[in-house]
Amino acid sequence: MRYAVAALTVAVLIAQDSTVIRVPVRLVAVPTLVYSRDNQLVPGLKKADFRVLDNGVPQKVDLDTDDAPVSVVIAIQANRDARETVPFIAKVGSVMEAHLVGATGRAAVLAYNSDAKVLKAFGSGDVRWAFRAVRAGGMEAHAIDAGMEAIAMLKERPRTQARVLLYIGQAMDRGSKANWATLEQEADRENVSIYGLISSDAKPDPLSPLIAATGGTELHFHHQPELENAIGALGVELRSAYLLSYYPSSADAGKHTISVEVSIPGAKTRARPGYILSPN
Repeated sequence: MRYAVAALTVAVLIAQDSTVIRVPVRLVAVPTLVYSRDNQLVPGLKKADFRVLDNGVPQKVDLDTDDAPVSVVIAIQANRDARETVPFIAKVGSVMEAHLVGATGRAAVLAYNSDAKVLKAFGSGDVRWAFRAVRAGGMEAHAIDAGMEAIAMLKERPRTQARVLLYIGQAMDRGSKANWATLEQEADRENVSIYGLISSDAKPDPLSPLIAATGGTELHFHHQPELENAIGALGVELRSAYLLSYYPSSADAGKHTISVEVSIPGAKTRARPGYILSPN
């Protein structure tokens, strides 16, 4: 999904003492998918077709019609639990580069077990080589800590572009210092959408609430063709999103809810449900 929050400042003059106070104002970008009544993606909509509410208040919205690039960090599980899937995950780097990252996107790759190892940073390296370099070992799987590392990397990407964290592996964590709630808060604060390509059907699935809360998608795979198809499906989603943006009418710090409505009979939308506006 294409989401972004660009920080600007405005000067407020206090008449009593002529002190200038700088107050944060944020441009909120809301990548939005629109589905028809029969669950098909709806193309060709205009700005006038959308209505965005922030904390229930209608906003003045712009629609970017350009195909904005995506910045994605791909976090691959690489402990012993993943040893059966790592061999064919290693073979889909070219599919990932072609169908999800695309010609204009940028990707970084990290593998995690007891720590998170960056196999490809933004602006250097090759996605295919990074996927082939993944090796399974160790018992721990610090998925949450890897997510925190990924978001730290995404902070350095332009705020006017979509920021995506994509997990590949099992929906589990073993040994992280951080917790799921902290990861969700950081994703909300930095406008990161979390997606999952999950290799098991085990329940409970702690990633599902996190993915839903950030406007992402979770797909499951059990072998290489299913993984390749899932990568293609996510790529279609990311390229089909409408990039809506607005300056929130309220500068109140804290959690803001987002609701996107569309004036197409029977159509429904999917967008991230909210974000956190920091006081500074």
